[in-house]
Amino acid sequence: MNIGFLEALKNGPWNCFIFHDVDLLPENPSNIYTCKKRPTHFSSAINKFNYSVPYEEYFGGVSAMLRSQFEKLNGFSNEFWGWGGEDDEIFLRIKAHKQKYYRLPTEIGRYEMVRHVRDKGNEA
Repeated sequence: MNIGFLEALKNGPWNCFIFHDVDLLPENPSNIYTCKKRPTHFSSAINKFNYSVPYEEYFGGVSAMLRSQFEKLNGFSNEFWGWGGEDDEIFLRIKAHKQKYYRLPTEIGRYEMVRHVRDKGNEA
């Protein structure tokens, strides 16, 4: 995701960045992809988790940040390879920098997870 951020900046002075897992499909057309004043968690209701989040600190799936927010957090950790963990770690960075975050209401942030075989996840 850090590479995508840097590559996007080569193509324009973008200010809003959406980080989106490829296996999630939005269900509600009112879910407008845009940045807000706070880092935003879009996927607040995923069918795999009975249209909720698996735990309160969950920030995975789909999120958005302004360029300034992402740079203040120093992006995502480069310690994660494969599936999982990076979204929990970015949430910890948000909390450590005392940034408030916003999570879409569950009736707006509804997503369907496409069935697929999972690759090996991160152990932690």
